[in-house]
Amino acid sequence: MVTAFYRLAIIVSSEKTLSFYRRLGFTETFRKKREKDTVVLMDGYGIQLEFFIDPSHPVHISGPEEPIGPRRFALKVDSIEKTISELDLREENVGPVMDDWMGSRFCLIRDPDGLTIVLHEQLCGGYIKDA
Repeated sequence: MVTAFYRLAIIVSSEKTLSFYRRLGFTETFRKKREKDTVVLMDGYGIQLEFFIDPSHPVHISGPEEPIGPRRFALKVDSIEKTISELDLREENVGPVMDDWMGSRFCLIRDPDGLTIVLHEQLCGGYIKDA
């Protein structure tokens, strides 16, 4: 049986992207230089991210159609606006603040390599349900 979510692996282009995740509050716990890349583990908020730093990796082809597979991941925040301000994101890497299916506020941002991350403010007491 599955007992917990273990980790999310992300290919990144540079240390600049790791700095972004440090500003989000993740802490580096492991690093190993390999022949073609560097593996870095970062922990935070009860999850582990596994980064593969590879400046020569082909860039993800983005367009109007999303590929099958992982779409994005979400981080719960106290304040979307405060988090965006603390990250010092460029305007083009921040989407509008919207309401999700259950009435909670969220915003899509992008890391320096273009990976979408959801900043999500959960309503007090959990999700609301349609009446």
